[in-house]
Amino acid sequence: MCNKLVYLLFLVSLSIFSNPKIEVLLSSDNRIYEQGLSGIQSVFESELKVNYLDILNSEQPDIAAYFKQIDDKNTPVYITIGPAATKLAKEHLKKTPIVFSMVSSPKTLGIDASNICGVSMDISIGEFFQALKDIKPNAKSVYAFYTTNEGEYSSGEGEYSDLKYKLIYTRKKLADKKDFQKELSEIKDKTDAFLMINDPLYANSTDFQFLSDFAKKNKLILMTGFPALVKVGATFAISPDYSKIGVLTGQMANKINSKTSTCLEERVALPDQSSFFLNEAYAKDSGIDLPPTIIERAKLTKLFDAGVNLINENKLNSAKVVFETILKRDPGNKAAYTFQQLILERQSGSKTKELLASAELNFKSKKFTQARTDYQRVLAINPSIQSAKDGLVACQQGQSEQERLQGNSLAASGKPFDAIRQYNAALRTLPSNTAAQNELSQLRAKESGGMKSYIEKGISFFNERDYDKSIETFENALLIIPGNKEATEYLRLSYIKKDAMVVLKKKQDN
Repeated sequence: MCNKLVYLLFLVSLSIFSNPKIEVLLSSDNRIYEQGLSGIQSVFESELKVNYLDILNSEQPDIAAYFKQIDDKNTPVYITIGPAATKLAKEHLKKTPIVFSMVSSPKTLGIDASNICGVSMDISIGEFFQALKDIKPNAKSVYAFYTTNEGEYSSGEGEYSDLKYKLIYTRKKLADKKDFQKELSEIKDKTDAFLMINDPLYANSTDFQFLSDFAKKNKLILMTGFPALVKVGATFAISPDYSKIGVLTGQMANKINSKTSTCLEERVALPDQSSFFLNEAYAKDSGIDLPPTIIERAKLTKLFDAGVNLINENKLNSAKVVFETILKRDPGNKAAYTFQQLILERQSGSKTKELLASAELNFKSKKFTQARTDYQRVLAINPSIQSAKDGLVACQQGQSEQERLQGNSLAASGKPFDAIRQYNAALRTLPSNTAAQNELSQLRAKESGGMKSYIEKGISFFNERDYDKSIETFENALLIIPGNKEATEYLRLSYIKKDAMVVLKKKQDN
């Protein structure tokens, strides 16, 4: 009994450690990190254990020992959200792959190690310049202030992209935060817009309020990467879609976790979709006329946020309608497309995964007909799954090639008619199979010399009233030279005579 109990405990422990939870560490519990976490959870294919940096520090007096244990267990992947969590993991994990998320200017973290990769939340300054020109086509100048090395790094891109948008961009490092209001007052007649760089300079509410009032009074377009600041007094914000960043992170972590890729291969991915926030009232008070396209863009962002919230509330049908509406109005919206696909996947449960697995197994076993059926069933559930579309094409190519090779084998075995039938089958499956077309043409040319004897043999069967054999012979002859008039006519007559004999036999039997 005791031995059995020990064995059962061993099995339980084995099952626990064979499928360990993947840890994800958040720098804090702020809203944008939670949105990123939600995106990760929506696509990550293993169970997650969520932890927060402050809780981890309180529970783990020896943080180095905690990370060493993770390294020693050969953990397949460790996920971090935010710079603080990422810095800590990078400092201690030497072997375990780290996939980070929600990090601005990731190069400032020193991501040269081979075990770190992830998704940046940086938005190109070029996007701000484009939105500025969309609002005010005759804008000529943009200013930006910063105080830190990170601010210097993130503001640098503008100096290389401003001329593309017919702008002059000037960035300035302030030696002291106290100089902010004074420096701002000196540029009021020099610029059309002001760009708030990700910098501690704007953490002071007094300075921000001064900036907001200053921009409004001087009719400047105030641009920021912080959506929350738009509500309290800025023209517009462009930020990454935090949920989509989470999705991209989860997809990258899946590759690392399944060992289908490495951090060296993945490196750093950039957001492929941004959110646009607009304060129409602030723009009006600033004397800025907003074009309809800009207002529509902001409405789509609000609609998108509503769709994500519906997903989080598990109201999938309503969320699906929202994202379909967005895609009708903005067909190129990659983020909306991604979430539409996630909804379809959730609604179909595990069915599509099961069918895809079955299709791949059948494909590897060269059971192309069964594989095609599986892929078609997947696409009936979700017409947008690219892997199923690609699978159908691969099945078509595989089946056609299989039929062509069978034709070669039959031809080599002295069965030309069966070989021609297989070549025809290969071309019906894939008309562009040039190898099958060439081999069919060669075989027909080789057999065409015997066409006269085939027809004479068929006529002999016809005259002997052996219509089954005459039909077989003329059908074979037409495989060699399709459309041959003599064979076609005798084949037609053979069927007529055969049918007549069947009718006569029935009368005699009655």
